[in-house]
Amino acid sequence: MREGDLHALIAAGNARLPKGVMIPPGDDMAQIAIAGGSVLIACDQVILGRHFVAGTPIDLIARKAIARNVSDVAAMAGRPIACLCAATLPSDMPEFAVLALTVALQRHAEDFGCPLIGGDTSWHGEAGHPLQLSITILALPHASGRVVRRDQAQEGDVVVVSGALGGSFGADGLGHHLRFEPRVRLARELVDRFGDRMGAMIDVSDGLGRDLDRVAQASGVALLIEGDRIPVREGCSIDQALRDGEDHELAFTLRGDAVHDVPATLAGVPLTVIGRARAASDVHAVGAQVFLAGAWHAMGTMGWEHGPRAGA
Repeated sequence: MREGDLHALIAAGNARLPKGVMIPPGDDMAQIAIAGGSVLIACDQVILGRHFVAGTPIDLIARKAIARNVSDVAAMAGRPIACLCAATLPSDMPEFAVLALTVALQRHAEDFGCPLIGGDTSWHGEAGHPLQLSITILALPHASGRVVRRDQAQEGDVVVVSGALGGSFGADGLGHHLRFEPRVRLARELVDRFGDRMGAMIDVSDGLGRDLDRVAQASGVALLIEGDRIPVREGCSIDQALRDGEDHELAFTLRGDAVHDVPATLAGVPLTVIGRARAASDVHAVGAQVFLAGAWHAMGTMGWEHGPRAGA
């Protein structure tokens, strides 16, 4: 089963969820109503052999486990408040390594503003099974109450991306995917600055192509991207920028009249306008498309799709 098929199966049950579920499965985080407000909740994991390679320093493994969840908070323009960790440890993991991992998880969680408040620990029953860390993160919505979702792009919106893309996972397994800065501050300042002119937003984790297509599909629009405008990380190709994933930048839309107000940088992060949202037509169906080498190309398969034989 492919990841997209599983997501569709899960979303098919959304109508049965209680009314207190304000944002059901299908976005970077869920939103649950509680007395006096609401809370945002997400869960993500890292697994040896999928998300990091053998020999990766324990400190960087712990950092990535926390940071990828904080990046989901950024995608909703929220504020992280706490996290939990469920760890499945190799049966032969030495005590000093377990202690170092615990300390690193606590330190990075505190540094990102989401202290580690609980969880669960277990060991594999047999040798040879990988380290797996599953983080559940809790967050509060932006102070204005606005939660930015994937399904809020509209015809006429401009499409913007933060930072530069591509080559996150180095040939040696190290690189940007272990050291990225979740864009929590940027997301907050975007909502402060643009307010109701903010459209949709997503954490670029599975590749710009696939993630923008998710926004387009959720919003029911065509996102038309100019390939030569996509900011590419030094030493990378446009194909890598579209497909590699694990950039953990923000891709978002703004109402069309905001295009003249997009700064070159915000919160110290470069911003680049890369396209527009259009109503679906016979020429451009619902979905994301990129113009490269004189032709339009569908972006929905440009990136990772998790599955038994898929990448990280």
